[in-house]
Amino acid sequence: MANSQQVDEYTSPHWVADNLIRDERVDHGTIQISAKALNIKWGNDKRFWKWIKLPKEESIFEIGAELIQVNWIQVTRELDLFKLVALKTYEIYYVVKFKVDAFGWHSAKIKFKVKANGEEDERSEILESYKNRHNVWHEIYGGKFTVPADGTGTVEFGMYEVATAWWKGSMVLEGVKLKPK
Repeated sequence: MANSQQVDEYTSPHWVADNLIRDERVDHGTIQISAKALNIKWGNDKRFWKWIKLPKEESIFEIGAELIQVNWIQVTRELDLFKLVALKTYEIYYVVKFKVDAFGWHSAKIKFKVKANGEEDERSEILESYKNRHNVWHEIYGGKFTVPADGTGTVEFGMYEVATAWWKGSMVLEGVKLKPK
């Protein structure tokens, strides 16, 4: 019998992170989450995203998500806080690179949101300056949060642009890093 992710691959245009199979790594307190372990709107539709093999010398993950083109981008994840250190502040970084033919990043502000413990952190940024240095991995700041003393609850984070119909594409998403501050 197929697992829920396999079934979803055939019935939904959206990639849903499989909660049973996590592609995460911990290195010196930094949690690294692969693109496969993120929720990606239109991530199952080959017109918009495709899964690509990442070079071993460039990435700790084998697979990344290449954005072909979308007008609305939405990449999210919810993570249990018990995996993190209580009372520690973490910063979220999206690990991406832009291909030489990247387009559409000059007009649409990308919104980064973090929600934990009833508090929200939100910022917006035009990513054109990153695009100008193509084929280089960039860590784009996505916000911060603090784990409560009891270590309970979840953190939700995401990268969005759903306000315009501006097409953007040719970006590779390796994943997300949660770095202790």
